[in-house]
Amino acid sequence: MVVRRILLGLLLVCQAAVARSGDVHEDFTRDLTVIREEAYVMPRAALQRLDALRQAHTGRELGQVLVVTSRAYWWMKDKNRAVDAALGAERLGRELHDDDLLARAMLSHAYALSMFVHDQEAARRLIQGAARLAADSADPYLKTQALVTQGLLVEEDGDTAGGIEFVTRAVDVARAGADPDALQMALREQARLLAIVGKTTEALARTDEMIAAARARGIAGQLAHARLSEYGTAARAGNLKRAEAALKAAVDILEKLHARERLAVPLANLAELYMQSRRFGEAERAAVAALRISRAVGDDYGIQLASFELGLSQIYFRNIAEGRAMADQALEALKNDDQYVRMLLNYGHALGQVGFGEAALTIYEKAGSVSLAAWRKEKQSSYEALQRAWDNQKKQSELTALHHESVLKAADLQNARRQRSLWVALCATTCIAVVLIGFLYRRVAKANKSLQQKNDQLFLQSTRDSLTGLFNRHYFYEHVVPHHHRKAGAASERRAGAEGRTGGVFLLMDIDRFKSINDTLGHGAGDVVLKNVAARLAATLREQDVLVRWGGEEFLAYLPGIGTDEARQVCARVLAAVGGTPIALDDRALDVTISIGFCPKSLSPGDVDPDWEQLVHLADLCLYAAKQGGRNRAVGIVDAAALAPHVIAAADADLKRTAADDVLALATVIGPAAPPVRAAA
Repeated sequence: MVVRRILLGLLLVCQAAVARSGDVHEDFTRDLTVIREEAYVMPRAALQRLDALRQAHTGRELGQVLVVTSRAYWWMKDKNRAVDAALGAERLGRELHDDDLLARAMLSHAYALSMFVHDQEAARRLIQGAARLAADSADPYLKTQALVTQGLLVEEDGDTAGGIEFVTRAVDVARAGADPDALQMALREQARLLAIVGKTTEALARTDEMIAAARARGIAGQLAHARLSEYGTAARAGNLKRAEAALKAAVDILEKLHARERLAVPLANLAELYMQSRRFGEAERAAVAALRISRAVGDDYGIQLASFELGLSQIYFRNIAEGRAMADQALEALKNDDQYVRMLLNYGHALGQVGFGEAALTIYEKAGSVSLAAWRKEKQSSYEALQRAWDNQKKQSELTALHHESVLKAADLQNARRQRSLWVALCATTCIAVVLIGFLYRRVAKANKSLQQKNDQLFLQSTRDSLTGLFNRHYFYEHVVPHHHRKAGAASERRAGAEGRTGGVFLLMDIDRFKSINDTLGHGAGDVVLKNVAARLAATLREQDVLVRWGGEEFLAYLPGIGTDEARQVCARVLAAVGGTPIALDDRALDVTISIGFCPKSLSPGDVDPDWEQLVHLADLCLYAAKQGGRNRAVGIVDAAALAPHVIAAADADLKRTAADDVLALATVIGPAAPPVRAAA
């Protein structure tokens, strides 16, 4: 009886110990998950908590802590500690024969090598090895992370469509595995890539799902990360109102979390949004706060970004010298940043708004050259990626051929010993060789076809807008800008010699009240309007005219070899084509009009033609005048020969006054639905 009681007591103690060990493991997993999700916004606080976990655990759990530690150091841009932690986790994964831990560690190692060491080949090998291990894993977070990372790798090679395919698979895996953190990661990257290719409606829908999932998860750091991602997606989609709301929400969460090391950059971005809506006082306060915080935490990037935004705010407040000094110094430090071109454009716009037209044009020219250089670099990278794929295919074919050659030699040796079966073996070998040659020929032909398709795809992606099918800015910079200063032949010069005629005209067109269409009918209706307007413009212009989707609801057209009178006629046709017939939209007919600004290009002997940026800028000023004049009309410059530098500067400062003082003559063409308005001479 006593022995039975002792055994029963031991059994109860063992059950309690097992239950307690299960609770401890669950606590560890939950704590590590929260730290992992909050490491992006609070890496220093996360490292302190990770250090405590590292002291208390060994084996596989220690390896998991090291993986998250490497990621936290990665967010802090501490490359040496990020690599060391990842290598420690890799070592444990191999010692324990734990493929899941090894795959996680290899991905963290690859992140550090790619961003900080720039050893892309080593990073690529680590990612591919981790993907092979993750394919056999039952962990949905690991499988999702591997697919997302492969998508980023494919995107880096220039294949954005392939990247979207990978992250879409990652979203499906995360949903099937019911892992909300994995789904959050996959949706974040899917929304970003969809916004890059112009699928803004789908991107914002993914963002909505991501925000809802983050709220349901209840991890404040994850919600802040989701809000920052929402800001980036909305900004790419051109929805500045939503971008500002998302950024404010993220800043509020970061302030409540005391995440000062992550707060400076969002505040600087918020200052940029305030300036775009001309709330310069709020922009200055946000930039000052960002500068103060970034200096306190030693964030060099935040210091430069905040200094740049503060410099722009000073320019708008007419502290020109001080503002330009701050902006120039910050830009010099940020010239390798992904947003460098956008910052140059904002800088040029600020200078233009306060009357420094010449300086603004210089900045715009620099932005154009930097953008063109970046595009060429991206194009070269895409070509190199295709070349690598072709080289790998070629090496594989060579290895296959060598393998079959060794098989044939072995058969020859065997046939030498067996004379009787010589002809049978020879016939069999010949048949195999024929089949192999045919197989190799088909593979080479397939590879050539695939390479041609990718080249065609690259050309379309680099020159065409995905929504409207029109040319994009890259095409304009590559095929129109280099020929801007070339003169036409003798026949064209004689045709342009009459009074009021030029060697070409730039038309800048903008859909009237397009924002209200998006706000009231939705972005899907806005896309339908953009497609219809683009089709009507393309059908109205000549075959030799270049029509470009300039951005958002703006279109740029370059009409070579025509005069001002012909430009007026073209504008009248364009206004009638767009505004004369309503656009069919589901169960309604939507009346849409367009406003146009045009500027001619001189071809007279001895004239110095302004840069194309100046001509487009003047067309933009005329477009603004058309908007102010009531929309559904075209306003343009009559005489290209009058575009001397001092006239351009005066028009940039105040176009209406310049026209009123008879320094520059303007012409107005009224659309079909507008009330009659007298045209300015």
